[in-house]
Amino acid sequence: MSDMTAMELDEASGQAPRPLRERLSLGPFSDEWTAADWIVGSASVLLAIASAGFFGWSFVVSMKSPDYFQQAALANMPPKLDRIETGSIDVENAMPVPQIVRLSEPTPADYQIVMVFNNEALLATRNELMRVKVGSIVPGLGLVRTIDTEAGSPTVVAENATLHGAPATR
Repeated sequence: MSDMTAMELDEASGQAPRPLRERLSLGPFSDEWTAADWIVGSASVLLAIASAGFFGWSFVVSMKSPDYFQQAALANMPPKLDRIETGSIDVENAMPVPQIVRLSEPTPADYQIVMVFNNEALLATRNELMRVKVGSIVPGLGLVRTIDTEAGSPTVVAENATLHGAPATR
């Protein structure tokens, strides 16, 4: 029935025309919903549609390029700096670590070479295992000057001593 017919019927009955809200049938809740209800309902539907669209987009992207999101996250991360190579640390934001407490300072005789690789060495005492590079300061040995494997047996030359390892067997 058109609005004109509704107006004519209302005039014919001698009553005032019905408000627009009563004339439009907007579902079972049209008489009970306020403007705020319609706004919240519409926003909820739009949010659901946007969420479904975002899920669809992210699914398609992850299927075409599985490591896209990982690469995007890694691109925004600052590079980590090696304290031994750069000599710089951020003391204010440093993570707390347990302090090494020794009964006595190790002597050069306490150290053994466990392994030498890529200009680095693993040194062991009775209670500790240390990974060192040229330029590292090792308690009891001092500054590490060179790490060598050319003579057939590993050698670590430090400020206070030179350590020789067992020759490699093949």
